[in-house]
Amino acid sequence: MAVFEFEGKTVEEAIEAACRELNVSREKMEIEVLSAGSTGIFGIVGTKKAKIKAVLRDEKDAKPEVLREMQEITRNILTLMGLETTLTARQEGHTLSFVVEGDKSGLLIGKQGQTIDALQYLLSRIVTRLTPEKMKVVLDSGGYRQRQKKYLTGLAQRMAEKAKRTGKPVVMSALNAHDRRIIHLALEKDKGLKTSSRGEGAMKKIIITAISKKETAPEPPAREAQEE
Repeated sequence: MAVFEFEGKTVEEAIEAACRELNVSREKMEIEVLSAGSTGIFGIVGTKKAKIKAVLRDEKDAKPEVLREMQEITRNILTLMGLETTLTARQEGHTLSFVVEGDKSGLLIGKQGQTIDALQYLLSRIVTRLTPEKMKVVLDSGGYRQRQKKYLTGLAQRMAEKAKRTGKPVVMSALNAHDRRIIHLALEKDKGLKTSSRGEGAMKKIIITAISKKETAPEPPAREAQEE
């Protein structure tokens, strides 16, 4: 059960802050007043803020609201982009999936998926403002994500074979977190390989290294699977 603390000049103001930040109504929280606050002397010296503890009664109640709001935000962005499309939204656990279909939905993908990846990143940033829970956003159009996964998995296998054949590390072009995760997962079961990321920022390169039989494979690095 998630527990949050909020402050305000008054208890009521702190509760309003909780409703605003958690994106839920007052009825969906259990409120415990930690400090009623104090106006101090003449409202200047010794003033103390009111402080409350807020507990969500049922975190599941907030999720449909977040999905609906994110769907509306996504629809508005598509309209501003001049795309007449059909938008389908669904939620599975902590993943919000949005599928765009239409005659011009391919324009959403952009060159090498740059447009759809940029919009997905933007939506991921927006959802962090709507809920304290860690939610993953997946945006797809015209089956692009599945095609990209197939392509990247095949590319990973080819680069892995090259690393084994030459005995030298293979450095792949810079990829976003979503695509890096696909590469890591495609090769994680191969005990003769290790993968790591190099670089800063959102785009990083993946290094695929073959492990010789004489070597003892080290503990695998933190997988990009946690990069959402």
